[in-house]
Amino acid sequence: MVVLEHQDDDPAGLIGEWLDERAIAWTVMRHGDQYPDPAASEAIITLGSSHSAYAAEPEWIARHGLLLRQALAAQTPILGVCFGAQALALAGGGEVVRADRPEVGWVQSESEHEELRGTWLSWHSDAIVTPPPEAVSLARSPNALQAFRLGRSLAIQFHPEVTPTIWDWWVRSEPEVAQRHAGDPEEFAAGLQARTSELRERVFALLDWWHRSLVKA
Repeated sequence: MVVLEHQDDDPAGLIGEWLDERAIAWTVMRHGDQYPDPAASEAIITLGSSHSAYAAEPEWIARHGLLLRQALAAQTPILGVCFGAQALALAGGGEVVRADRPEVGWVQSESEHEELRGTWLSWHSDAIVTPPPEAVSLARSPNALQAFRLGRSLAIQFHPEVTPTIWDWWVRSEPEVAQRHAGDPEEFAAGLQARTSELRERVFALLDWWHRSLVKA
């Protein structure tokens, strides 16, 4: 599998741990690398970014969007996470705009699918307002679409990859945003640390479901 990491403070995290534990070969690529032929990839996982998926700059955003369109045309499974989910929505003909209200901290996802349901970590200021025409919406929070399926691809707005360390990087980068939307950073970090094992188990269950239902289907 190919994992697209768009910035240093959003690595594969728990997704990488899942790939290793399931003995799935994977390669990390950055936007400066030559993207692979999507038709030759088992699947593409595209992670988060502080940039907007609809932005004209930096230039790699357009190349990333083209890669996703090519992967959809080749029916190569994509797992889009946050920015990656929004980019997948745009690649499929959906619409992404600035959110009326950012979701930072814990978000409650409502879904018929147990694997998508429950409380997840979130940090985003854009939102998918219209999924692609052929997409099936799978999960929502009170403020945003949280997941959709498009063919063999899955978009998830929340962040299953995040570990306590990754979250700490984000809080240090934007402390005022974290304080405003997620509350006291130290209290939040303590709560996240206490839920680490539970979250890891749920992330693995979600990724197993994605792999079984869409990648191996």
